[in-house]
Amino acid sequence: MTTTIFLIIIGIIILFYFAMGIYFAKSLLYPMVHPITETPEDYGMKCEDISYNTEDNVELNGWYIPSSSKKLIIMVHPASFSRAGFDPKNQGLAKITKITVKFLPTVKQLNEAGYNVLFFDLRNHGESGKSKTKKVYIGLDEYKDVIGTMNYINSRDDLKNQDKAFLGFCTGANSIIIAMNKRPDLFQNIKCMIAVQPISGNTLVWRLVKSLYTVIMAIMMVPLVTLISRIWSGKWFSEMSPLNYCHSIPCPVFYIQAKTDKWASLDDIQAYYDKSPEPKELLFLEEEEPLHRFDTYNYFGHKPQIMLDYYAKYV
Repeated sequence: MTTTIFLIIIGIIILFYFAMGIYFAKSLLYPMVHPITETPEDYGMKCEDISYNTEDNVELNGWYIPSSSKKLIIMVHPASFSRAGFDPKNQGLAKITKITVKFLPTVKQLNEAGYNVLFFDLRNHGESGKSKTKKVYIGLDEYKDVIGTMNYINSRDDLKNQDKAFLGFCTGANSIIIAMNKRPDLFQNIKCMIAVQPISGNTLVWRLVKSLYTVIMAIMMVPLVTLISRIWSGKWFSEMSPLNYCHSIPCPVFYIQAKTDKWASLDDIQAYYDKSPEPKELLFLEEEEPLHRFDTYNYFGHKPQIMLDYYAKYV
């Protein structure tokens, strides 16, 4: 092999390495938008389409699904999802799962139990508008959408005096926790919160790459992806975490995490729980078959009792 050919091969490997790093960083910060593939009407529920703006002027779109009670559950979805869920066909080149997630079965369980439900698309997701950066910050920007939602609820006479609780998934849970820290005045009367698999950005990136590929791949790729993302977003993945905000949660909180979730660290969830004030609960879900992270997002749709029993205590 001549020196020229050797250098060409090395150059191709280096280009491929940087191309992969750029692609992974772009996939994390600019996830594909998942469309609204089904509606509450498809499940026999009445629904009001709602739209409102955040304080930084991003339009949010969602549903209000009424019941006959004065109890309201506010749902917040994960990053790269819509309020309808996640379609694995809409993943681009990086295939992370074959699992379809549908949130409306969970909404139906809540609605049939007598709860009103408000469920909206986060900025840069679903049918909601784009932020100025168009980036996902795993809660550090999306918390503004939770604040905007509380402002919207307080602007409606039929909603502002309802007993309110949250159900947040992953980035949605992060966003709620951070919003409670940033604007405690808006959350003084929240009855409780269920936080399903909140996560820190650095944990997600490391474990996602490791689980999809190999430890060697993670060792090679994660530092580059982290650096590129820091340059693009102005934040380290380690900053994209609920950990420094959990201490100011003003209501009872119930953390739920699949014990077999390869993308998460059980130590992280334990740390969130430890830093949260009482009253608090923590459950590591275990089933006969190992639960993927996305299985937990579907869990309450077919096994709602844990969720319903918790809300019954507080709402």
